[in-house]
Amino acid sequence: MKGHRLGWMLMAFTLSGAILAGCAAGSQAPARQARAIPVETAVVKTGTIGGTLTLTGQLEASTSTKVAPKQSGKVVQVLVNVGDPVRQGQPLVRLDTSDLEYQLRQQQASLQTARAQLEKAKTDAQNSLTQAKSALAQAKIALDDAKTNYERTKNLFDAGAASQQQLDAAATALQTKQAAYDAALQQVNIAAPGGDPLNQDAIKVAQAQVAQAEAAIATIQHQLDQATVTAPVSGVVAGRDVEVGEYASPQSAVVTIAQTNPVKATVQVPETAIDQVKPGMAVRVVVPAAGQQEISGTLARVSPVVDNTTKSYPADVEIPNPDGRLKPGMVAQVKVEGLAPVQGLVIPASALVETPDGPKVFTVENNVAHQHLIQVGAVDSQHVQVLKGLKEGDVLVVAGQELLGEGAQVTVVPPGGAGGPSGGNAPAGQETGRAKGRGAGPAPGNGR
Repeated sequence: MKGHRLGWMLMAFTLSGAILAGCAAGSQAPARQARAIPVETAVVKTGTIGGTLTLTGQLEASTSTKVAPKQSGKVVQVLVNVGDPVRQGQPLVRLDTSDLEYQLRQQQASLQTARAQLEKAKTDAQNSLTQAKSALAQAKIALDDAKTNYERTKNLFDAGAASQQQLDAAATALQTKQAAYDAALQQVNIAAPGGDPLNQDAIKVAQAQVAQAEAAIATIQHQLDQATVTAPVSGVVAGRDVEVGEYASPQSAVVTIAQTNPVKATVQVPETAIDQVKPGMAVRVVVPAAGQQEISGTLARVSPVVDNTTKSYPADVEIPNPDGRLKPGMVAQVKVEGLAPVQGLVIPASALVETPDGPKVFTVENNVAHQHLIQVGAVDSQHVQVLKGLKEGDVLVVAGQELLGEGAQVTVVPPGGAGGPSGGNAPAGQETGRAKGRGAGPAPGNGR
């Protein structure tokens, strides 16, 4: 028991010595101090900017059409894939038509029956008219004979050669034949109302049945046609939203068609140039991903309402794309020429740091970085005009500002010294090769 307690005491003594030795070593290590961040600077000066306004935008389809079927049904065929060019009227998707085809066969059979009934009704009507006309002709002959017999008998009666009884018999026969003739004439009129046997009610009923069957067939045929979804416009398939076996309905698109000739780029026009930029202006466009050749475009639309986020005015530039080289998503550089130049503070565009609050820059004073939110005016491909936030003579950080924060210690280096693996990408507190050995003296050009 005593030996066990002695072992624990030796272990505690050993650990205490190690801890004390570690503390002593730590107290002797010198504290590491943060190193100055190397940056490149330039003096803010007054200059001229403008004449040519260079704006950047992303290409997109001029229009995007979502195509939905006009009726519901199960998809049995999808005829296009994303990226396929399509022309107006081209089939895209086919829906199941088995139920419609069954209904169509039923209605076709009904139509055949109705047409047969109509033909029979026409034949019966024609036969009835023929029989009625034949009966009328016979009744006319009989009536004429009765008239002749009555006239002869009356003449004989007047001459005393015929009795009263004979005259009465001839008169009765004439009346009988006249009634038979009138009845036969009525039958002709019944067989051909208005003079046409096709005016019979039975024929009209049969004609209505034929028309009803034809209308039903036309409706089903229209539904069959609509079961094939076709392209309403020409363009490129940008989205395939259904697969075979899925259920499609008019409430959801099955294919999305993008029209890419022309394409459009939405750019942001600064408020300093908005009065000079008008719809219809010709512009020059370069799409680096499609080559450096300039393309003629047109400023199609300019929004009259400012974008509160960018404090600029969205504008659409239409760019011809007959060969399809320009793809949605590519970056386009748009040059608007012929604008009036403006005078003001001009700084390199590379000095800007974009933030949710707007663009900011850093200046250097006594080797300490200070950040400034600025208001941008005119813009070209390499420079921006500063309306607020800087003054002439400020020492502006033009490279290395990505590593800075308010109050950061900096060292000003020559051009090219703030970039590369040993330059501006070095973390704060690490000395770069180019900046090594430079003192913390005043920044060049800093007169404050």
